[in-house]
Amino acid sequence: MTEHLSALAANVKRLRESHGLSLAQLADRTGVAKATLFKIESQRTNPTLSTLTSLSTAFSVPVAQLITPPGADEIDIVRAGAGLSLDNSPARAVLRKSMMIGQTLVEVLDLEIEPGDADVTVTHGPGAREHVLVRSGHMVVGPVGAQVDLGPGDYATYPSDRPHQWVAAGDEVARAWVIHTFVRP
Repeated sequence: MTEHLSALAANVKRLRESHGLSLAQLADRTGVAKATLFKIESQRTNPTLSTLTSLSTAFSVPVAQLITPPGADEIDIVRAGAGLSLDNSPARAVLRKSMMIGQTLVEVLDLEIEPGDADVTVTHGPGAREHVLVRSGHMVVGPVGAQVDLGPGDYATYPSDRPHQWVAAGDEVARAWVIHTFVRP
């Protein structure tokens, strides 16, 4: 049990700091009391499943990853069907993975858009980029006014710190992997 509390303490602190959050900000984001979060990071409490689930959701990681000693798993697997559904009407997107790499937050999305549908986003913040790899169908993507047409196997990257969109072009559902990169100070 001590090993899991130690791993949890290290993981929560590492994830909180990598997301640039104070204990108070994490408390606001999760609904978990700041004192409880302090006790978790100090290995002074055994959190409830509800608390672990709130932390897991806030950091977009499985609960098991929170209690696994850092570095214990060199291979990170996200199984088919896993992930968090995002409400990106009319696009259907599932967040498969969210992680910090240095000062950059990286999100991996599995995206589907019905023929003729479009999704426009105003901005993802300064320095943000999108990377789109079309798996099937055709898409028109990119900053508004500078979009490009992509088919199966095509890849494009563009700044997403300004209005940009995804449009399903053609007669079939467009499916793509989308990687968002957000630079965090």
